[in-house]
Amino acid sequence: GSFTQTQRLLQWREKAVEPPGDARSELWFFYHLGRVIRERLAQSTRPRDRALLDLAWNYPTHGPNAEPSAESVLYEINGYDVASGRPLASYTEMKDDGSTAGGCWIYTGVYADGVNQAARRKPGAEQSLVALEWGWAWPSNRRILYNRASADLDGRPWSERKKYVWWDPEKGEWTGYDVPDFEKTKAPSYRPPPNTSGVAGIAGDDPFILQGDGKGWLYAPTGVLDGPLPTHYEPVESPVRNPLYRQQANPTRKVYTHPINTLNPSPPEEHSQVFPYVFTVSRLTEHHTAGGMSRTVSPLAELQPEMFVEVSPELAAERGLDHLGWAHLVTTRAAIEAKVLVTDRLTPLRVDGRIIHQVWLPYHFGYEGLVTGDPANDLFGITLDPNVLIQESKVGTCDVRPGRRPTGPALLDLVADYQRR
Repeated sequence: GSFTQTQRLLQWREKAVEPPGDARSELWFFYHLGRVIRERLAQSTRPRDRALLDLAWNYPTHGPNAEPSAESVLYEINGYDVASGRPLASYTEMKDDGSTAGGCWIYTGVYADGVNQAARRKPGAEQSLVALEWGWAWPSNRRILYNRASADLDGRPWSERKKYVWWDPEKGEWTGYDVPDFEKTKAPSYRPPPNTSGVAGIAGDDPFILQGDGKGWLYAPTGVLDGPLPTHYEPVESPVRNPLYRQQANPTRKVYTHPINTLNPSPPEEHSQVFPYVFTVSRLTEHHTAGGMSRTVSPLAELQPEMFVEVSPELAAERGLDHLGWAHLVTTRAAIEAKVLVTDRLTPLRVDGRIIHQVWLPYHFGYEGLVTGDPANDLFGITLDPNVLIQESKVGTCDVRPGRRPTGPALLDLVADYQRR
């Protein structure tokens, strides 16, 4: 099947081995779950079941386990002409009259000409640096969005040495090393007639074609709750005052007020000095998400066997922490323990005339698996971004103490003491 990531590149994965025992692919699970549900509802006359029964669910299968064809799913996502079955080459071929069908317009073209474009693996030495024939990028195999901006208002490259796409006046079209992110034959001199809407209303020197006006926006009058201009807010938990102005944290953030979701105080609130250090979390190469799967894989467990915290030599000296010894971190919600890794990768910061220390933790540990450890997520409270409701779970404030954390009632007493302070 295919996978994609923030590079927008779709790449194809080939099956390495036959699934052992009762193991099945994710595609197998979803296809056969849908098949069974549709069979059980086949005689239903309830309107609510029509959506399931009217689905096209006729993927071909193969092998002893009736594995559905991943390429047929990719074909359907790509989109096709209903009458002929021809795969669409571009989302511009999609119509709203029922003559075409497709799973998602941004992927249209990944199966153009009936070829699995995501499976391409042309060596880099045999193509340009843009590598248009390695996998397929959405949309339209375009590797850099808004690449019209690499040319000046008249369509000439800003830099001959770094030219990327440009207007060819002899051919009357945009060309270059990448797929031009612009209407191919719209000249730089094009100016839309008054009151023209849609793509036709975008001038030949407006490169941001996915915006209604073709302009790059710093000022966003609609669409964001904390707009219209981007600005700096401190995290919900911070040891320093917002250096720009009096508003400390995002005023439109979503906060859940609850006894088990207390938040550490930040300036200008009182008592922020109780939690003087910043902690942040990120991933290890050897573990996957919260570690629930990778901690059960013995080679990965051996490579990263226990929870640890990285601290600077300066903080280690300030708090009496020993390299490869134990430390525990405390917030108003919990306390966790971790082995200490003293490293100069963590650099003390001077902010507003003060030295601010930060520590780093992986977020892959828990109480199950071949290797275990206190979970970093226990330290966090829950506060959400106002636009897409992503929780702020990458940074917070804490205290750092040497030695192992207490257990049982003594652990609750420790946290309660910090809450009282």
